[in-house]
Amino acid sequence: MNASTIDKSYRDWRDAVDKRLHQIYCITIEDAGIDEEFLIDHWQSNEAPFDFVEWFGNKFDLTPRSDFEWSGLSANP
Repeated sequence: MNASTIDKSYRDWRDAVDKRLHQIYCITIEDAGIDEEFLIDHWQSNEAPFDFVEWFGNKFDLTPRSDFEWSGLSANP
């Protein structure tokens, strides 16, 4: 696998993590303070983006946005 394929694959994985963090916790990778080396380690271990976000949220006891949705109001209009 050449470097550009690896870079694209990592970027896709990172983008999926960032999107899922926003969907579930209303934060970004930057908001969470996750550094690139940490992300790369998890990507290299072939961890699925959704699994990583679930693990990260549990590890740091993050509250999902769904806990703040009530009476038909939602963070996603």
